Amino acid sequence: MNTTGPDTDPHHAPLTEVLEALGAEFRALGQFTEQFQTSLSPALLRVANDPDCHRNVQTLDLLSQRLAALSTYVLSIGRAVPQDWRINPNAALRNISLSDLAYRLQGAPVPEQEALQSGALEMF
Repeated sequence: MNTTGPDTDPHHAPLTEVLEALGAEFRALGQFTEQFQTSLSPALLRVANDPDCHRNVQTLDLLSQRLAALSTYVLSIGRAVPQDWRINPNAALRNISLSDLAYRLQGAPVPEQEALQSGALEMF
């Protein structure tokens, strides 16, 4: 009996969990975008006569809608995938440069130090 297969390998996770984490992130980003739109609404009304502004507002709305649709899509696929399918997400996670996002995608709690750093305001 093979005891080192993907079912017992600690580096493998159920694909359903990976897809659920992705769907949750898409949902959170969509909600964040909607909140951003709401916050900007008063300012956008002041520049409503600017055609470029109209396009940007429409793009922000489209971004919100697409993130919501992607969330629904990924979550639906996750519910359709057999529970025993497993994947090693570590290589993909190493490409995530935002550590708090990487922790959430792993389903791991964000260490307090990371949470403090990720909440810091960064100016571009």
